[in-house]
Amino acid sequence: MKTDVLIIGGGPAGLSAAIETASRGLDVTIVDEASKLGGQLNQQTQALRPLPSVYEPMRGFELAKKLIQQIKDFNVRPLLKHRVVGFYADGSAGITDEENVFPVKAKKIIVASGAAEKAVAFPKWTLPGIMTIGAAQTLINRDFVLPGREAVIVGSSDFAMETAMQLMAVGTRVKAIIEKQSEASAKEQEKVSELSRNGIPFYFNSFIKEARGNGQVEQIDIEMPDEVITLNVDLICMDGGRMPILDVFYQLGCSFGFQEELGGWVPQYSNTFQTDREDVFIAGNAAGISTQGALLLTGMIAGISVSEELQTISPAEANEMREALWKELGLLEYKEVYSGRVKHLENFTSPVLKDQFIS
Repeated sequence: MKTDVLIIGGGPAGLSAAIETASRGLDVTIVDEASKLGGQLNQQTQALRPLPSVYEPMRGFELAKKLIQQIKDFNVRPLLKHRVVGFYADGSAGITDEENVFPVKAKKIIVASGAAEKAVAFPKWTLPGIMTIGAAQTLINRDFVLPGREAVIVGSSDFAMETAMQLMAVGTRVKAIIEKQSEASAKEQEKVSELSRNGIPFYFNSFIKEARGNGQVEQIDIEMPDEVITLNVDLICMDGGRMPILDVFYQLGCSFGFQEELGGWVPQYSNTFQTDREDVFIAGNAAGISTQGALLLTGMIAGISVSEELQTISPAEANEMREALWKELGLLEYKEVYSGRVKHLENFTSPVLKDQFIS
């Protein structure tokens, strides 16, 4: 199979890249392991803001539907329940549906592989009933399954606070938020305040010492600064953060650089979102971006850059559009930072973004 653009990942960044490239007449193929495009947006019922100016504020699953509807107007070929397993000597991607492997030859590749949740390890953390916050959200919003009746949340990010509120909305009693730091990490402090008003205790400078249970989690010990307390629970939701899925970049031989603010080694890329391989571009979480509005913009910029490389738009036009999108990206990130407890440009999630905005 041949295609102009191969996009690896069908989440928000991949879909926005597909819209930019396919709308300019390019043949686009999206590869995604899931059975549906949209990525984690499909499980998100909370309102997403801020979003790029072309989108009104909306809930995650609504945004997924909108993006999917947009690509239907163009020449986009989704390969769902497929994944990339490697690359042939001629640069073709090896794609599998778990039964067969076939090559896809692309002129350009955009990797929007997303990120995976990290667990929080403690004694007996593999007991049934202990899961990531994303898994709990999926059970609630996609599978319509109550993950537990009495829960604790480990971590206090915005995602964790939103999951706690969703658990409460479906009848789960959230008995505590456990945070190893001295204060909540959520940027939107209104969520923290709302949970506190609902009687949810926050245990700071604390961690789970041990979980116990016969066949599933039934009880935990919480190590606090001055004492150890025991809670009876049947659900523990862990917020260990997220790490970019970078396997494809290793397979492609892309160069990496160490960025402490991004959590370690990440692919190197320019302000066009091109890696050190001229045929490979990056977008989304893998580029060090975490907020939904910014994810969309990175996909748009990568799509414009690929369109320029394939000569469907002029360099002057591409530069003008990229400049406008970088400005909007900077403003979105600034809003995210400014809405939180820390109001400094140094807290931008991407060093490339920080350089672009400050300059």
